[in-house]
Amino acid sequence: MIVKLLMELLKALILFVLSLFPRLPDFAFMRDYVQSFVDLIHAANLAVSIPVVGTCLLLIIICYNLRAIWSVIMWVVRKIPGVS
Repeated sequence: MIVKLLMELLKALILFVLSLFPRLPDFAFMRDYVQSFVDLIHAANLAVSIPVVGTCLLLIIICYNLRAIWSVIMWVVRKIPGVS
């Protein structure tokens, strides 16, 4: 009986602490949108392999940021004494 009382008090304390947090909205409606996106990815995978698309996106990002990357490299090189 004492253990049961302690467990009920612990449960009440935990439920009280959890009730202090705000309620999150129900995201069940997003299940349809996510499933549509997954279906789109599966359809695209029939035409083009996903690793190929990932590699192409990586190359596009690298080319797009090449000027910033080159600026960082040159900044590091200029920090070396005797190199201009």
